[in-house]
Amino acid sequence: MSHHASSLITRIADAATILNAQWRLLGKARVPLSVRVAGRLHVTGDGELIVGHGVSLVGTVVPVELGTYTNGRIEIGDHTFINYGSSITARTSIKIGSHCFLGHYTFIMDNDQHDVVRHTTLPPSAPVVIEDHVWIGSNAVILPGVRIGRHAVIGAGSIVTNDVPPRCVVAGNPARVLRYLTEVA
Repeated sequence: MSHHASSLITRIADAATILNAQWRLLGKARVPLSVRVAGRLHVTGDGELIVGHGVSLVGTVVPVELGTYTNGRIEIGDHTFINYGSSITARTSIKIGSHCFLGHYTFIMDNDQHDVVRHTTLPPSAPVVIEDHVWIGSNAVILPGVRIGRHAVIGAGSIVTNDVPPRCVVAGNPARVLRYLTEVA
C-alpha cells in the first residue's frame, strides 16, 4: 500500500471517530470537534457532562459508560484518554483533569448507591477529583470523596479509598503509597 493510500485511510478513520463522538454525545454534551469516540459510548442521565478538547473515548471491546443523575456533573479535561469498559457515575461531581489516562474497566463513582446497614437509604455523595496527568491502571476503583494529585499513578486492580498525594505510585486494596516519583515528564 502506498504512503498516500495509507494516509488517506488514516484520515478517514480519524474523521469517523470525530463523527462518532458528535453522534454519540448529541444532545448530551457540547463536544469540541477534537473529541474522538472509537466504538460504543453509553451516556445516561440528565445531569451535566463537560468534555474537553482532544478527549479520546475507546469503547471498542466494551462500551464506555458515563452516567449523571439530575444534579450530577462529570467533567473530563483536555486530552484525556478513557479506555473500554470504564464506568463513571456522578450523583454530584466527578472531575477528571487534563492529560489523564484511564485503563480498561476503570470504575469511578461519587456515591456508594446504598447504605451498608439500611440498604434502601441513599448515603451522601462526595465529589471525586482526579488532577492533571494522572495514570490509572486497568480495573482500578476510585471511591467517593477521593482526590488524586497531579502526576500520580494508580496501579492496576487498586481500590482507592483515600486521597492520593501528587507524584506518587499507589497500589493495592486499599491502595497505599509504594513510592514517590522524583522525575516526571
